[in-house]
Order: sequence, then structure tokens, then C-alpha cells
Amino acid sequence: MKVTCINGSARNNGSCAYLIDSFIKGLNCNNADVVKYNVGEVDLHFCKGCKMCYVDGQCIQDDDVKNIVTDILSSDIVVIACPSYWADVPAQIKTLFDRTTPYGDTNKNRIMSAQKSIKGIAIAVRAGVREQENELILNSIEHYFGHLGINTVKRISVTQTDTLDDLTTNHCDVIKQIIELEKALSSD
Repeated sequence: MKVTCINGSARNNGSCAYLIDSFIKGLNCNNADVVKYNVGEVDLHFCKGCKMCYVDGQCIQDDDVKNIVTDILSSDIVVIACPSYWADVPAQIKTLFDRTTPYGDTNKNRIMSAQKSIKGIAIAVRAGVREQENELILNSIEHYFGHLGINTVKRISVTQTDTLDDLTTNHCDVIKQIIELEKALSSD
């Protein structure tokens, strides 16, 4: 089983990274092939809007996007965890979403697509209390998954989490749920 995890936060040691690491911890007994990306650490350039990808199915830019998308599309499970930045996904993950245009289902010339069923897990984390803001983030991730042919099987919203300590102190139930999530998915 191959799993690709994407931390949509610029921080590689915050709540989103912790939740992804918790999911990975739950996979350890299954000998899964896990690939993890932190968007704050990859070479990721903004979309230029040139639309050359609609001509030949590839982006003119040479950065880490093609490798990330290759991992995503060859996975059995894809996990994306994002914090809330003004009630939306951070710019770094939005840039990845934008740059995936060459490989999305709206591009008739795409050169890569999912060759099997892929399960998607969307996680949103925010400091405030309003679930509606996390719903926007979860919808963005699910929309992204949809264009890549990934079936969203789980949406997890975590609120009132400004620090990692808030997460580990106040959301032990969510952490446990995420650790055990792969087992639940396997039984579906």
C-alpha cells in the first residue's frame, strides 16, 4: 500500500504535521510505503497562467510539482492536512492545487491520471471556533481531490487549536481517531 501525505502548512512541526505523523504512526504495522511532503519545504513555483499545460499536458516550470503529483496519483491513500489562513487554505497548498492543472480532469491533454481507486482524507485545523471556516478548507481539498479522481472518504475538522499544545491537550480523541483511521478504512 502506498500513502502520500501532504502537510499544507508552512510549518513542518505544527498541528497539521502532528496529525499527519499520527496517521503515519497508525500505518506502521502495515508496512506501508509512505511519502510525506511539507509544502513549506518543497520547491514550488506559482502558476504563470500561460496555459501551455493545455497544449502538451505538462507545465513549463521545473520544480517539485510533477514528482508530488506522480506520488499522489500512484497512491492508495492521500492525506492532506491544512491550517486555516483567513478561513481558507494557505497560499503554499493553493499553489500546489493551481500547479496540478496539467494533471487534472479538465485538461484533455493530461499525460498522467490515477490508474486505480484512491482514497482521500482531508483534515482542517483552525484556532477559532467556527466550523464553517474549516468547511471551506475541507471543500477546497475535496474539490482538488475530485479533479484528480480521488474519492474523499474522510473529512476531519479540528477547531480551537492555536498551538500544538492545544491539539495534544484538548483533542486526544481526534488524534486517536486519526491513528486508527487506516484500520477503519480497511474494513470499509
